[in-house]
Amino acid sequence: MNAKPTLLFVDDEERILRTLVLAFRVRYRVLSASSGEEAMALLREHQVDVVISDQRMPQMTGVEVLRAAREMAPQAMRILLTGYAELASIVGSINEGEIFRYVQKPWRLEELRDTIAEAVEIARAARDAAVPVSAAPVSAPPSRPGGIMVLDSTPALFDLIRQAHPAHHVETADTLDTALERMAQHPPAVLVTDLHLPEGDISDALRLLKAQQPELVVVVVTAFRDTGHLIRLINQAQVYRVLPRPVSRNMLLRSLDSALTHHDLLRERPALLRRHAVQATPEPTQHSDIQQRVRGYLDRLRGRTSPA
Repeated sequence: MNAKPTLLFVDDEERILRTLVLAFRVRYRVLSASSGEEAMALLREHQVDVVISDQRMPQMTGVEVLRAAREMAPQAMRILLTGYAELASIVGSINEGEIFRYVQKPWRLEELRDTIAEAVEIARAARDAAVPVSAAPVSAPPSRPGGIMVLDSTPALFDLIRQAHPAHHVETADTLDTALERMAQHPPAVLVTDLHLPEGDISDALRLLKAQQPELVVVVVTAFRDTGHLIRLINQAQVYRVLPRPVSRNMLLRSLDSALTHHDLLRERPALLRRHAVQATPEPTQHSDIQQRVRGYLDRLRGRTSPA
């Protein structure tokens, strides 16, 4: 594919649009829209590789733009660009827009270039290989390989999920160590977890797990207090859904059904795993206790799956 990759920038501030067009037009074909309606019109007319939208806009927010883009151009990678770290918009960007990255203003041009270049490479690879990115799996098996691991300090989530999904293997654990031990024996398709467990915050564990196991679909059910923390979970752990506590039963079950179907899709089309690549982070000189536990789990898992 010789044509330049196509970017679509959406922002209601013309000055910012002009800056972005000038910064990226040499390497890419750049489209720009100052409203959600303009963006929808361009998506209908052009094949777009990456959609980069601001969040705070009149009529349509960035989350609404990216949600529509997911339906109209599912092959396009989606990036939310904003200076306002609102919890509702961040949660919406995960659950509705299924974004690749969340970039905060004021952005650094070099970092934005790197993020967009990575998104373009992933979108183009899937397109060149003619890999569908959103359709349901060709043949969803009646009994999926892998099950559901529920990691929570109370039994309520486990009881609800087990009752709703009797055909699946559902396990529970109230500590990270117990979960990792059981996951090594029965690798799950979906991990449903709180972030706050007796041993502390497990965000680092999720980042490491997703970096090494991109096929693991993670649904986080927790009480959020730090929006910056949540942004890091998007970029560095590629969580599939975020459900604030107290969680709605219907929302939980819908999210879980979607997560299981998504895992089927990744299993049948492994080329799509690149769309869930986590953001590279500097390797720490010393690993935390939680990171060491996860690395031990990954070593056991590799040992279990290695040929004799």
